[in-house]
Amino acid sequence: MLFQTGGGVARAQDLPSSPGAVWESPQEAAYRDELNNYHQHELSPDPTKTYTLTELIDLAEEHNPSTRIAWERAKQAAARLGVSRASLYPVITTYALLQEGRSGILLDNAFHLQDIEFVQPTVSLLYTVLDFGRRRADIDTAMARKLAADFTFNETHESIIFQVTAAYYQLVSAMGQVEAAQASLVNAQTVQEAVAARLKNGLATLPDTLEAKSATAQAEYDLETAKGAERLARGALAQDLGISPTTVLKVEGIPRAVTPDALQEPVEKAIRRALVQRPDLLAQLALVKASHAQVRRAKDNYYPVLKFTGSEDFRWAEGLQLGSSRAFSRKQMWLNQLNLSWTLFDGRARYNELDRARSQEREAQAQLEAFRYRTETEVWTAYSNVETAQRQQQAADALLAAADQSYQSVLAAYKYGVRNFLDVTAAQRTLAQARTGQVIARSRLFTSVADLAFRTGDLLRVGTGSKH
Repeated sequence: MLFQTGGGVARAQDLPSSPGAVWESPQEAAYRDELNNYHQHELSPDPTKTYTLTELIDLAEEHNPSTRIAWERAKQAAARLGVSRASLYPVITTYALLQEGRSGILLDNAFHLQDIEFVQPTVSLLYTVLDFGRRRADIDTAMARKLAADFTFNETHESIIFQVTAAYYQLVSAMGQVEAAQASLVNAQTVQEAVAARLKNGLATLPDTLEAKSATAQAEYDLETAKGAERLARGALAQDLGISPTTVLKVEGIPRAVTPDALQEPVEKAIRRALVQRPDLLAQLALVKASHAQVRRAKDNYYPVLKFTGSEDFRWAEGLQLGSSRAFSRKQMWLNQLNLSWTLFDGRARYNELDRARSQEREAQAQLEAFRYRTETEVWTAYSNVETAQRQQQAADALLAAADQSYQSVLAAYKYGVRNFLDVTAAQRTLAQARTGQVIARSRLFTSVADLAFRTGDLLRVGTGSKH
């Protein structure tokens, strides 16, 4: 089979000549042009504004494609519920038949030709009088699935809030590490200047100078590494916001951030709260209810269905038989029916359908139990991470203060010739590590607190100040 494509001829379902060949299509150029001209839902943040975490969350909830996807799915579920509810009402249809034709009729041992034209409009009504709960079960199923879609929509919002929060603190941590690396570079340059001064006075050696230069070069390398991590963190945040990674975006940094409070409740209370408010658990419970309705629907198939059908026709007809005069007719016709249908034998189809529905019901219940166990573990883990992060930050703060004092003391002693250069480089290295560790510990604490709020389902309720 051949078909024309553009200016050439190709075979239907054409494949590459071999597995190692690249597939080519004459439609590829058109698809590329369409993608190039595709209108994307874009967000353009103010490049002069410094955004807080709350403002970033609001932007993401408005512009992240995931929220629009979940929203459209919720709307589809609502539409399916409307379709199910429509089955409670009668169906009224109307149509019209216009017919004209010539035929032969046998009369008095002879065939006679006749022409007939008629117009017949019809109105009909179909209504299910009794179905023993089938429609109600379908409506209950659609209602439960709509609620599941709504809860999933909320879960999407909560996930985006957490993703933006985690990406924000990752960026803040990267920015802090850049600042720490810059401070470490200044320290290394200060030490190098001190060594150069002592070398000029004959109090330092050439290996000390080379070691100082090496430390400065290492500090410059660490600074560029930190800047690269910051660029990647900005790209990750841009993805969660639904914007291009090339967009200029200023965010509030660590100096303005407030350290989160310590845990104010036991882990058991946090677990209990999560088990009654997490959107994914609520969605799964709705699916359990939908499976209950499906079991009822399968049971109702064993009962009869009573339907009413009514129609009314109006016919205007005109006919002419050759050799006779033209005849006219106007008739009104109607028909009412009650139809009772009851499937007595179907090869166990209804039995197997009921068995399948019951199995799906048990599966949904087991899924809910699995979600609950998983939720308990997630909250326990997140709670423990917060406790650990709090202690780590306290230790990191103390380490940074001690390392800074040690560095300043050793550097001053080195300038007076009391300490050697190895002591200075060791103190400098410890201070650089302490700065980085303090930034990481603080970011980890913020992220772990946000994770706990996400695991308990609190982000949608107390959250981070989002208007949603």
